[in-house]
Amino acid sequence: MKRKGTPAICTRRSNSILSALLLLLLCLTACSSDSDSEGDTPAGKEPPVLYVYLYAPDAPLPTRANTGDVQAIGYEATINKLQIWMFTHTTGQCIGYYETDEATALNTAERSELFRLPIDAAYAESDEASRERVDIYVLANVDEENCHVSMEQTATREQLDAALLQHTTGGDPFGLTTLVTAPSATHGLPMSGVMRNQPVTGSAPVLRLDDEGQVATIRLVRAVSKIRFVFSRLTDSTPLQVNSIRLNGEQIPQAEYLFMAADAPYDGRTCHIDGDSGYDSATPNLLSEPLADVAQHDDPVYYAYNYETLTAQQYEEKVNQGVADGSLTERCYYLRESDRRLSGEIRYQTGDDEEKTIAFGMTDAGDFSRNHTWIVYAYASQAHLSVSVVVTPWRQTAENHALYNW
Repeated sequence: MKRKGTPAICTRRSNSILSALLLLLLCLTACSSDSDSEGDTPAGKEPPVLYVYLYAPDAPLPTRANTGDVQAIGYEATINKLQIWMFTHTTGQCIGYYETDEATALNTAERSELFRLPIDAAYAESDEASRERVDIYVLANVDEENCHVSMEQTATREQLDAALLQHTTGGDPFGLTTLVTAPSATHGLPMSGVMRNQPVTGSAPVLRLDDEGQVATIRLVRAVSKIRFVFSRLTDSTPLQVNSIRLNGEQIPQAEYLFMAADAPYDGRTCHIDGDSGYDSATPNLLSEPLADVAQHDDPVYYAYNYETLTAQQYEEKVNQGVADGSLTERCYYLRESDRRLSGEIRYQTGDDEEKTIAFGMTDAGDFSRNHTWIVYAYASQAHLSVSVVVTPWRQTAENHALYNW
């Protein structure tokens, strides 16, 4: 396992506790001996660090969008690799970097951790009143193998702003031609977070991103979204076969930025795509082979979403249980975000009947911005197929914390 920078310290639930912890650390540092010891730079001085508090996706705070938010499944929230850059806001100088691929508290139920980011000594020792503000960039699970992009420690702020999930001749990360049907335990899903023009308080060797006297927080957001297609038919009815699932063309962008734009922070609806690259015109069959006989249930309508009686999380759990029980057949895909209204068609046949087609679609453009999950439920209660569609955002942050320009 590689780790660059100073190790992270344990997490705390509230910013007030974190602030008290930092004050204690400052006192301990002030009272430390001036004698030389291994690792002191220079003699008698502790290496300067900046405290950064991160939240990973999937801690429960309701967000404003669609039908409500839902928890992640499997490795959707797992963080395997983490990188943090710190730049001066005006000059763009890189003054801090941290990297680790070791398990952290971000992968526990806490979903949060306080990190110690090693920073430039000259910056740390500058006068707080005149100290330049900073931009903090965070990437998780981004490497050449899963995203076809790799950002090194030497990456500039401009390079990070320009980083793309992009369909090229060399690959199509989270696109229609290279389908991702499940996040791996090794790579997870790409995530990012950014906080710009942020004040830094404290004095060397311990500084912090400040939010009115408390430690400011940065939230990670998944850079991709998910479509779940689930199917069922009435028990002992004519067998139902699904031959193809296709999204219409010109909907999934060729290129999506990993980080949100400075003038358009993440709000659960806004996308950040490269409009100059265009959209994928392909309409491939998402099924590698037909679903020869979908699952059965005594009342398939049971799994159709009811806005009046179920929250988004309750419906998600209902579908998950149906899949686990064998009452639903599922196929899942992770794709780049889109600012367009997604739509498509399902081709199916019952018994020996001729193939039929049924259309599906989202209500609004923006429903497939990053960090959303879309369930398309198609069921046969008689000889024809009906479709129920629901779009929700994944859960993302912890309670009682301010949100910033991620």
